[in-house]
Amino acid sequence: MTKIALFSILLLFAGPVVAEPRETCGCDVSKDVVAAYDQALIEVNARDALRRHAPWGTPVDLTFDAGTRVLYQRHWLVGYDQDLRMPIWVAYRLQAADLAQPRRRTQCFRSDARLSIRKESTRCASYRGSGFDRGHLVPSADMTRSEQAMVNSYVFSNIAPQYPRFNRGVWRKLEARVRDLARTHGSVFVMSGAIFDQDNDERRDADADAPRARSRQSAPRAAIASHFYKVVVVIEDGQARVTAWLLAHDNDPVTSFTAARVSLAKIEALSGLDIFPHMLGELAGTFPR
Repeated sequence: MTKIALFSILLLFAGPVVAEPRETCGCDVSKDVVAAYDQALIEVNARDALRRHAPWGTPVDLTFDAGTRVLYQRHWLVGYDQDLRMPIWVAYRLQAADLAQPRRRTQCFRSDARLSIRKESTRCASYRGSGFDRGHLVPSADMTRSEQAMVNSYVFSNIAPQYPRFNRGVWRKLEARVRDLARTHGSVFVMSGAIFDQDNDERRDADADAPRARSRQSAPRAAIASHFYKVVVVIEDGQARVTAWLLAHDNDPVTSFTAARVSLAKIEALSGLDIFPHMLGELAGTFPR
C-alpha cells in the first residue's frame, strides 16, 4: 500500500472522549489543565502525526489480530492493546531541539480519555499494591518540550507494569542513551515496545497466556511483558541506520547494552510485528525536516 493510499483511509482525529468517571493520581496540575491536555490528545490530525513520527508506517501484526488500536497524538503514536490493557509499542521522532528546554518533572497519571476503563484501560488502582512501577514507554524526560507533552506522557495508554529495579535501572539508562543519540545526530526515530514470550519459544504468546499485575483493589489488570525493546533509526546520507536493544524484563536486569544489542529481525520475530513496513532503500526526502 502506498503512503498516499494509507493516508486516505486514516481518520483525521484521534477519536471521541469516552464518557466515564475518571481519577488522577500524583497529579501536579489542576483539573482544568488536565481537561485541556486531554482535549489536546483528542484533537490531533492523524495524518500529520503519522508523517512526523512514523514515515515508514506503523507496525503491522504478522501473526494474529492482537486487538491493537493506534492512538495518534501530536508528540508520539501508540499501538495500544485493549486485551492486554497496555501499550505494546510507541513511535516518535526525537530531535535535539526537543531536549534543549529544561523542565521540572510535571506529572498526572490518569486513564486515557479515548479508552474505556471498563473494557480497555487501566486506572490508578490497577497499580496500587501491585509491586510494579508505572513504567513509561515514551519517557517523560523525552517530552520536556512543553508541559502539555510531559503531562500527557502520564496517561495509562503510555504506561506498562515494570519491575522497580528494571524501570529505575537499565530501562532508565537506555532512555538516557537514546537522548544522547538525539543530541549527537540532531534527530532520531524511536520505537519502544513490549514482548510477550514467557515460555521462551521465540514466538509471541497468546494474550490469554500473559500474566497480569495484581493490585490490592479490584481494578483492571495490565499484562506483564517478558521483555522490552528499543529501536533507534538514524538517517545518514539518505540511508537508515538501525540500532536495536532487547532487555529481559525482571528485577535483576542485565546492565550491558552491548550484550543487549540485537538485530531488527530478532525484535520482529519475537513481537510478531513488521516494525517498519514501508522502509525501502533510499530514504532521503521521505520524512519532514
